[in-house]
Amino acid sequence: MGSARSKRKLKAKSVLIIVTCLALLSGCYYDSLEALHPLNGYVNPCDSTQHAVYSEAIQSIISYNCLSCHNASYSAGNVSLDSYDQVKKYGQNGQLMNAVLRKPGTVAMPPTAELATCQTEKLQLWINNNYPL
Repeated sequence: MGSARSKRKLKAKSVLIIVTCLALLSGCYYDSLEALHPLNGYVNPCDSTQHAVYSEAIQSIISYNCLSCHNASYSAGNVSLDSYDQVKKYGQNGQLMNAVLRKPGTVAMPPTAELATCQTEKLQLWINNNYPL
């Protein structure tokens, strides 16, 4: 008789654990991606309404692809890109596009993957248009 009671308790605990796990696992199912990972003002530079202007598209490209390594606190390769003037400087001396285009003799940036074509085109247009703010 003790064995039957023990089996029922074990079965009840097992069911309780399974139900609890299912409830926990489905807890985030209906959350939106933006709620889980906020974009904090991200502007899609590939959006055709975003002009090749620093404040509209260029700042977002730099912010989301470069600033984690090239900022005032951590300037990898002694390159900081956290202001318009700094980004413009690297645009003017050719280093920005050489790195983005992965030209020989430069360190490819971003190092893990190429920028989307539309982002590269926006950067080049920004440079060709004389760095509009």
